[in-house]
Amino acid sequence: MLIVDDSPADRTIYKRYLGKDPQQRYDCSEASCAEQGLALCQRQQFDVILLDFQLPDRSGLDVLQVVQAQYPHTAVIMLTGHGDEQVAVQAMKGGAEDYLVKDGLNPEGLQRTVRNVVHQAQLRQQLRNHQERQRLLARIAFRIRQSLELDQTLQTAVTEVHQLLGCDRVLAYQFARI
Repeated sequence: MLIVDDSPADRTIYKRYLGKDPQQRYDCSEASCAEQGLALCQRQQFDVILLDFQLPDRSGLDVLQVVQAQYPHTAVIMLTGHGDEQVAVQAMKGGAEDYLVKDGLNPEGLQRTVRNVVHQAQLRQQLRNHQERQRLLARIAFRIRQSLELDQTLQTAVTEVHQLLGCDRVLAYQFARI
């Protein structure tokens, strides 16, 4: 998890709140400005970013736009010091998974929000994996239907299963006909 907030006190509070989560452990990195946060994103993949709306060098919405474009599988939770419906709508339309007001933040609320966002991201990843497997299986079936010779069919199946499973080798046996 990456926490991007210009307030060291706020970053400490978020880490303390998340550290009290009995259901989940978080490895938190910190950034005090947008550029520092984006530089960390280039070096490390984050599941979730807690992003302050008002940063000294860029707005949180600008950072959200960059994250959505360059790191589309990273979930963003926007944080702001003031509850403003227009900001919340902009953040959600920009791709933020959730929007929290700092003043009303408590440990349970932050923990629940982060857990929900992580769970949603995991479900989306599972869906992408399932869709990729379905595409590969459809391609295997199509290629097998195209080939008429058993040797070619087996070779096609071995090649495609190798790619599907991402393994070093695939072994197929052809039994002699009696």
